Amino acid sequence: SLLPPSCPLLLSRSAPRLGGSSSRSRANFSLSCETMMSNAMKTTTRSVRRSVCVRAEMAGTRGAKFTSWAPGFPRPAHLDGSLPGDFGFDPLGLGKDPKALEYYASSELQHGRWAMLAVTGMAVPEMLTGMGAIDRPIWAEAAQDTDFWSWTTTGTLFVIQILAMHWAEGNRKADFETQGLSANYPGGRFDPLGYAKRSDLETLKVKEVMNGRLAMLGCLGCYCQYGSTKVGPVANLAAHVADPWHNLVTTNKFAVPFI
Repeated sequence: SLLPPSCPLLLSRSAPRLGGSSSRSRANFSLSCETMMSNAMKTTTRSVRRSVCVRAEMAGTRGAKFTSWAPGFPRPAHLDGSLPGDFGFDPLGLGKDPKALEYYASSELQHGRWAMLAVTGMAVPEMLTGMGAIDRPIWAEAAQDTDFWSWTTTGTLFVIQILAMHWAEGNRKADFETQGLSANYPGGRFDPLGYAKRSDLETLKVKEVMNGRLAMLGCLGCYCQYGSTKVGPVANLAAHVADPWHNLVTTNKFAVPFI
């Protein structure tokens, strides 16, 4: 498998000449194939090293290629790359206390998960409404739909949410105090899809936290967009795609008041 594609072709073309050629021709041919095989092995080795390096970067482990989140900003000593998604970003030094760092990592993960659910809830109903599959208001106006919430009252929903979230967050805090950051990941009593047994679990951890960070920024963008345009994220995206030079942040007086 290490033989380059050109070597069989060279062999087929050279074989007739080798039958009646001198030992020097055979030696040259052998040396040529050995050279190509050596180059192929070197290329394969470099590819394997790059693959290992990429996996180290994705897993957030020690030895990752990224030594800093930006040029000129050295990696802090307390961020050794062992946490998923750790690229050495802590300009305020908030994670110098190991216990605080673990708590911040756990909180970031939970906020990221909520944000991913939130962005989905903001965009998908609006998309389905635009397709004619359902008829729902945009996310910022959904609570004003009295027909949809006619089966209950705002006070009842508030109490149920307080009790449910208190129970869930209380259990999460108790698990964190006894198990640390590992309590946030599949395993133990809750692992219906068997993710804890997967060989790429460390890579999935990094993908999750990076998507969570993107979702938190996405939520912030949805808030700001509605405040300035009074429409949902899908309508904003469609307007931008239709006229990208006029429907963007620099032409919005809410976002840039001095224009």
